[in-house]
Amino acid sequence: MKVIIIYFLLITTVFATKLIDGSYSVMENVIRGKKWRTMVEIKVKNNEISWVNVDMVTKDGKLMSQDKKDLKVVLKDTGGINPYAELPKEYMKKLKEVNNYKISRVDTIAGATVVCNKFNKMTTFLIKKSEEGKTGEFEGWFH
Repeated sequence: MKVIIIYFLLITTVFATKLIDGSYSVMENVIRGKKWRTMVEIKVKNNEISWVNVDMVTKDGKLMSQDKKDLKVVLKDTGGINPYAELPKEYMKKLKEVNNYKISRVDTIAGATVVCNKFNKMTTFLIKKSEEGKTGEFEGWFH
């Protein structure tokens, strides 16, 4: 009987994983192009991802999405699509379609493959942190 109870508790724990409300962010350890690092942020409210953001950041906190000169280069490479605006939109759209926060990938935007791949890996990392209830800011290596 004890064995059955232990198995039931284990199964319930595995399948009843929830997201813990809070703010989570992660910044990559590697600097790209001699000044940019990818950053992803999520907010969880009522056990659901309510907001997501991706951007590139300099050491002094300057955001790629607000840097007209460097963003112009990105837009040229992506055919005019701003990945820092589109990735979060696509993620939230897919999240609603699939109705499962454990979605693992958002489609790649042509010309922004590196940022898209990192976004997918970093979002998965933050979801794991949210399941553990470990809010805060993290750093990592995402290649």
